[in-house]
Amino acid sequence: MNTQEFDELWITLNELYNANRYLEYIELSSAAIESAIALGMYNKAILLLRYRCASYFQTGDLQVSISVLEQYRELTFQYGDDIDLIHHYILASIYWGTFGHLKKSEEFMIKGLKIAERIQHVESMGKIYNNLSDLENSLGNYQKAKEFALKSLYYANAFETKHDNPYTGIIHPKINLAVAQIWLEEFDEAYEILQELLVTIQNPPYSKVQLEVMNAYALLNEKQGSVGEAIDLYQKAKHYALQNNDLSLLQTIYNSLVKLIEEQGNKIVLCSIQKEYINILLEIQRENYTHVLFEMEYNDQKKQFEKTSYIDPLTNIYNRRYFDENAEKMVEKASSENQQLALMMIDLDHFKEINDTNGHLFGDDALTITATTLKDYFQPFESIVARFGGDEFIVLSQLREGESVQSMTENLYQTLTALSLTINDEAVQLEFSIGVSTNKQGQITEVEELIHSADTALYTSKRNGRNQITVFNQYSDVGNSK
Repeated sequence: MNTQEFDELWITLNELYNANRYLEYIELSSAAIESAIALGMYNKAILLLRYRCASYFQTGDLQVSISVLEQYRELTFQYGDDIDLIHHYILASIYWGTFGHLKKSEEFMIKGLKIAERIQHVESMGKIYNNLSDLENSLGNYQKAKEFALKSLYYANAFETKHDNPYTGIIHPKINLAVAQIWLEEFDEAYEILQELLVTIQNPPYSKVQLEVMNAYALLNEKQGSVGEAIDLYQKAKHYALQNNDLSLLQTIYNSLVKLIEEQGNKIVLCSIQKEYINILLEIQRENYTHVLFEMEYNDQKKQFEKTSYIDPLTNIYNRRYFDENAEKMVEKASSENQQLALMMIDLDHFKEINDTNGHLFGDDALTITATTLKDYFQPFESIVARFGGDEFIVLSQLREGESVQSMTENLYQTLTALSLTINDEAVQLEFSIGVSTNKQGQITEVEELIHSADTALYTSKRNGRNQITVFNQYSDVGNSK
């Protein structure tokens, strides 16, 4: 799929999702996600995955939905921004809540809310307050649930206050508001909301949110004493939830049905419903969704630990430990495939003087801008960029086909020496000494040898006056300086 074909499909998929045509979205989105990743459009791939995850959730296929959530999480932590991270926490909180882990659900919501409030992202705040409303309804805190639902609707521009980018999910907070009002015996207010929402339910197949509207209306009938009407509505919602294999919603519906039929005293129907309910509970146990969620959380914690272990906290690039543990594999692979690698030792010249003259914070800024520049420069390459210690950086990179060590390092040198920082309205130009070694098209197989050669070349750059590149030459006591 080329870029033009992807762009056309992207427009179609957004239209389908916004029209709640989830089944059609699911059918078309897989190829689009693969193409987005292949084309390097990670922001669009992340959004498509989020919509795909939500689409499976809305159609009740929780098993597939959770597997898509895993893909979404992986891509978000690798390429996502704050908003993607918020949405990850929102989705994770929904699943934990769906399977009864309310405390864990709240933890994820609060994580997302903190980021949303920090960046003042209205849509995210609206979604999270909606989820908190749903959670408080589950806990029986109906007044609090009502307050959170009203907050969510505030961010959806349901009232007079207007936001530039409002939360668009009005149906969910209205359902939560209606449910809270039913339990608070504010029946007229709940009836008005539900009548408005029932109009949106057209023909089957019904999505999860439409079945939740039916369920809320059944609850209203139940609490007002219209037991027969409530049972009919629960049975209708049950029928379509079974078609969707929506186990979590079925658990809620069967729980209500068993209680109402038991009150009616119809033992034959009660026995049948109880058998169905037991089968649903057994299926939920077999699917063991909670195990999958715990596994995902463990992987998140593991990655966070790895990030702490392998990332330099100041510059946010890899540290020496990561380089030492991963460079060997890269060198071995290059040796087996006759690939050309370059190892560069990069030193920020006069760093002590920069610190002493301008202060340590300025020195930190110099290191950070250098690290960011190196990371950006080598992103198109298969490479490892790390802080080696102090003011020294190390890069191991595979050369692209047709590119020479000289052209790559000279372009790097030009990029680095263009860097400057401003202090007291004066520009301070940064200078760099660079030492370079190569693996000679796979002939050198030891990382230590490459480091030693590059370090020797770096020493030559410094000895010859700094602010230059030296490529190591084994046949000479000094390298070739440029």
